Amino acid sequence: MTMTADLPTPLSPPATRPSNVVLIVGMVLYTGFAIPVSIVAMAFFFPAGIALAAFFAWQWTRLPAILSGTAAAAQVPAVTPQVPQPESTGNRSFDAYRAELLNRLEREQHSFDGFVTRLREAKDRSEFDQFMDERAAANRTPAQD
Repeated sequence: MTMTADLPTPLSPPATRPSNVVLIVGMVLYTGFAIPVSIVAMAFFFPAGIALAAFFAWQWTRLPAILSGTAAAAQVPAVTPQVPQPESTGNRSFDAYRAELLNRLEREQHSFDGFVTRLREAKDRSEFDQFMDERAAANRTPAQD
């Protein structure tokens, strides 16, 4: 019997999320730091001030995830809308029609995506061939004509 399995790890993340008050205070402190630093940087060297302001604005969008200790990618599923699966309406013929129509639309979407991919490949191929022809014509010397 080992005792290490029962001991908590010292670097484990906190089990609970910080309260909203802690998040708000952290955001206020961040704002109180970011705005004056950006203004002072703009006063001394304008491009650096703009760069700092852009950096702080970018970090502002990530701030709640940073303060709460969770990754932003882990928060995305929590805010994405969950689309419910269509339920039966009670009318069997309509449900069958709807299921067939949805399947047909999915097949058409798949075939259209394949068509668009082939169209892009053909366009890329024709542009590449045109480029190679122009390059060959430009490299051709008058003696070769």
